Amino acid sequence: NTVLHSLNKTTELHSLNKNTELHSMNQITELHSMNQITELHSLNKTTELNSLNKTTELYSLNQITKLHSLKEITEPLSYSLNQNTELHSLNLTTELNSLNTNTELHSMKKTTELHSLNQNNELHSLNLNTELHSMNKTTELHSLNQNNELHSLNKTTELHSLNKNTELHSLNQNNELHSLNQNNKLHSLNLTTELNSLNSNTELHSLNQNTELHSLNKTTELHSLNKNTELHSMNQITELHSMNKSTEHHTLNKTTELYSLNQITKLHSLKEITELHSLNKTTELHSMNKTTELHSLNQNNELYSLNLTTEPLSFTNDCGGHDLHPLNLTTELHSLNSNTELHSMNKNTERHSLNKNTELHSLNKTSKLHSLNQITELFLMNKTTEHNSLKQITKLNSLKEITELHSLNKTTELHSMNKTTELHSLN
Repeated sequence: NTVLHSLNKTTELHSLNKNTELHSMNQITELHSMNQITELHSLNKTTELNSLNKTTELYSLNQITKLHSLKEITEPLSYSLNQNTELHSLNLTTELNSLNTNTELHSMKKTTELHSLNQNNELHSLNLNTELHSMNKTTELHSLNQNNELHSLNKTTELHSLNKNTELHSLNQNNELHSLNQNNKLHSLNLTTELNSLNSNTELHSLNQNTELHSLNKTTELHSLNKNTELHSMNQITELHSMNKSTEHHTLNKTTELYSLNQITKLHSLKEITELHSLNKTTELHSMNKTTELHSLNQNNELYSLNLTTEPLSFTNDCGGHDLHPLNLTTELHSLNSNTELHSMNKNTERHSLNKNTELHSLNKTSKLHSLNQITELFLMNKTTEHNSLKQITKLNSLKEITELHSLNKTTELHSMNKTTELHSLN
C-alpha cells in the first residue's frame, strides 16, 4: 500500500509537472503569438503611413500638373483672342483709310474736271471774242449801210454771247452745288462707318470681357473641384494632357483656316475695288477723249466758216465793185446758219456728256453699295465664326468636365476598394 501510495504520489507529481510544463508552453506560445500580432499591427501601421504619404505626394503632383495644364490651355487661348481682336481692329482701320483715300481722290478728280471745264469755257469765250473782233475789222471796210447792218448784228451777237456766259455761269454753279452735295454725302457715309466701327469695337470689347469672366468662373470652379477631389492616376493625367494637346492643335488649325478664308475674301474685295477703280479711270479717259475730239471738230468747223467768210470778202476787195454785195449777204447768212448748227451741236454734246456723267455717278453709287454689302457679309461671317468657336470651346469644357467626373468616379472606386481590402485584411 505504501509503495502504491508513493507510486501514485510520483505519478501525480509527474502529471503536475507535465501540466505545468504544458501551461508554460502555452503561455510562451500565446506571448509569441501576441508579439507576432503586434509586429503585424505595427507593420500595417507603417504601410498605412507610407501609403498615406504616397497619396499626399500623388495629390500634390496632380495639383501641380493640373495648374501647369491650365496655364498651357489658357495662355494660347488668350493670345489667340488678343491677336484676333488686333487683326480685326487693324482691318477696320485699313478699310476706313482706304475709303477716305478713295473719297479724297474722287473729290480731287471732280475739282480737276471742274477746273478743266472752266478753262475750256474761257478758251471758247476768248475764241468768240477774237472772232467778233475780226468780224468788226472786216465790217469797217464796208459802206455806211453795211455798218448799220453790222452794228445790229453785233448787238445780236453780244446778246448771244451774254446769254452763253450766263448759261455757262449757271452750269458752273450747278456743278459746284452737285460737288458740295456729293462731299456732304461722302462725309455722312464716313461718319456712319466710323459709328459702325465704334459699335463693333465696343461689342468685341464686351464679348472679350464676357469670355474673360466666363473663363475666370470656369477656372475657379475647376480649382474648387480640384480641391474637393482626391487621388488621380498618372496614366489618366497623361491621357487628358494628350487629349488637350490634340484639341488645342485642332482649334489652332480651325483658327488658321478661318484667318486664311478672311484674308482670301479681303483680297477678293480689294481686287473688285481695284477693277472698279480701273473701270472708272478708263471711262474718264474715254470721256476726255470724246471732249477733245468734239473740241477739235468745233475748231475745224470754225476755221471752215472763217475761210468761207474771208474768201468772198477778199474777192470783192480785189475787184472793187459793188455788184457782189448780195454774195456777201449770202455768205453771212451761211456763216450764221453754220454758227447756229454748231451751237445746237454743242448743246447736244453737253447734254450727252451730262447724261454720261449721271450714268457714271449711278455706277459709282451701285459699286459703293455693292462694296458695303460685301463688307456687311464679311462682318456677319466673322460673327458666325466667333459663335462657332465659342461653341467649340464650350464643347471642350464639357468634355473636360465629363473626364474629370469619370476620373473622380475612378478614384472613389479605388478608394472604396482600398477600404474593402483593409477591412478584409483586418478580418
